[in-house]
Amino acid sequence: MADDKKKKDPREERQKEHQAEIYRSRLKYLKQAQVLYREDKVTQAIDNYYKYLAILSNNFDTTEDKLSPTMFDPEKDVSELLLISHVYWDLAKAFDRSPHHQRECLRSLDQFVKFSIGFKYQHVNAQIIRKFNNKKQAHNFKAFEQAYTKIHVASKKCYLATELYGDKHFITEDLRVFKSLIQHNRLGLKFIEIYYRSSSLLVQWSQQHPIFRMSLKVTFDLPIRIVHKLIKYAFNI
Repeated sequence: MADDKKKKDPREERQKEHQAEIYRSRLKYLKQAQVLYREDKVTQAIDNYYKYLAILSNNFDTTEDKLSPTMFDPEKDVSELLLISHVYWDLAKAFDRSPHHQRECLRSLDQFVKFSIGFKYQHVNAQIIRKFNNKKQAHNFKAFEQAYTKIHVASKKCYLATELYGDKHFITEDLRVFKSLIQHNRLGLKFIEIYYRSSSLLVQWSQQHPIFRMSLKVTFDLPIRIVHKLIKYAFNI
């Protein structure tokens, strides 16, 4: 009897293999969608993108509109998370072409933001949307600008300070407050953009070359502490 219980049900095995095969097929739909999008066959591209997202959603026993980055492992699934963010980016641009699909455009933009903030590729996605906005290609330009602001500013990261002192250090916390104070005007946003662009590159470089990590702290510790004191004095943080 014990041996019989240990035997695997062939129907269950076939079902599992069928599900695994369906899951593997998601990349086929994704590649087809990317090709179709580049060929400006937007309707067909959208259809294939949704097939890709539907397979992912079914894997988590949910629907596409409830697909969330919290369902994935941020380290093991980072490649898939990046792909999903770019799928929603293409969908947002595709729906933006039609005034009748602005709701779907906004929803896709919202998903693009959710699948961008807090991940290693956040800065890359911020630059993608910045370049698109600079070309003034969006019909709903304000919505794309707001999405850029959320990705570029609304995250809790303060790259260089976090790298030097940690996420909970008082300097990092104060600089985060400073960021929230200046993000609502054009000059403040420009300052944040320059800081994020340069500091994220420095941090990435130091992480790829651990031998230079200490030199990063030696070089920037004193300047950041001086800036921190000036900010506290000027803004009464």
